[in-house]
Amino acid sequence: MDTPSTFFRQQTVFLTGGTGYLGACLLYQLATKLDTRKIYVLVRGSPEQAISQWKKTIPNQVEGILATKKVQLVVGDVTEPSFGIESAILDEMADTVTAILHGAASLNWMSSLRETVHNNCLPVLHLAKIASIFKNLTRFVFISTIYASSHLPDGVVEEKIYPVGDAEEHLAQILKEGKVAEGVDGRFASRYAFVKNMTEQLLLARYPNLPILIARPGCIGPAISEPYPYYARGGACPLSDYIERYMQNPDSGIFQVSSLHPGGTNIVDEVPVDIVANLILLHVMHGTAGVIHTSAESYVPRTLAQLHQDVVDHFPKQDGSRGAEFRYVTDKSVKQGRYAEFWGIGGRDWRFSNAASKHFRSVDGPLSVALGDHDSRQFMKERARRIGEEIVRRRTSRVSSKL
Repeated sequence: MDTPSTFFRQQTVFLTGGTGYLGACLLYQLATKLDTRKIYVLVRGSPEQAISQWKKTIPNQVEGILATKKVQLVVGDVTEPSFGIESAILDEMADTVTAILHGAASLNWMSSLRETVHNNCLPVLHLAKIASIFKNLTRFVFISTIYASSHLPDGVVEEKIYPVGDAEEHLAQILKEGKVAEGVDGRFASRYAFVKNMTEQLLLARYPNLPILIARPGCIGPAISEPYPYYARGGACPLSDYIERYMQNPDSGIFQVSSLHPGGTNIVDEVPVDIVANLILLHVMHGTAGVIHTSAESYVPRTLAQLHQDVVDHFPKQDGSRGAEFRYVTDKSVKQGRYAEFWGIGGRDWRFSNAASKHFRSVDGPLSVALGDHDSRQFMKERARRIGEEIVRRRTSRVSSKL
């Protein structure tokens, strides 16, 4: 078996979502750590806009990425025919691309079901159609979410498709009426999760001859080391966003939980972004097909109570403030706090299997997912401390500006 660097030196990759949180981490690894032969990166608007975005999120890494001369920024849009890519460039890609990593997605929770389908389902199916003419394609990676299985009861969730009804019928009804049969999408954590589930089914059914890998990340957390420690992005790190919002404007702190976990001992699935990126790339290298989870089982599973203890320990104190308080109830008639109500799944206890990735724990080199002497508890406490410290800094700055 080739080493990661040897393998990727022979690969030409097409990456969508490269300016996003996970996408930028994948790009950094591909360009600077793996010496990938060539990387086409789909960008909206212009190359300058993409570079400007990277300068905000990976400011000390962007020059090194571009200096490799292996990255070609391709202007386009996933919602347009042929992704809006110039025909000459598309022809070139059809002749050379060996792996597609589709990470582009719209995470607007307020979008309608029809909008969510147009942004997160139809582009995947269209890309698969385009990929079908790529002469040398050996990998097609669709980045989904573990919550594509959030309609299941608490317990173990295997790395497979759990269908809900007929995906083709669901899609047709959504496109025609903007809805599905009553109660179907409401069984999931969000519309986005339901659409991801439907898209997984459609992708595999419509394109059985494509070398498809469906990667389902859990809640993506801050980076351990790549592209730099605590690399994060607002809106893309759900638990970091939750911590920040609670610290800024706390609510009652009441969470409904299962009677099996009355003390908030249910697992809240979170995994650092660089672990997610490395696992996906390892599976690309090994030619994995089907479904894989990049979940907390590939890191260190933590409980809801542990997450909340971080908030309590580093809550920014103010004169007259009560501090952070959390309470777990099994009585479903007790009103939850607004964050628990919005989050919806904080009190759930799925165990997302990572069986397909366990043998990667011993891998060394640029794609290592071994934790070594990494202290996960201290790492996550430091995340909360930094968030609290930043809130205090912003408050102090606002007060000073008024003087």
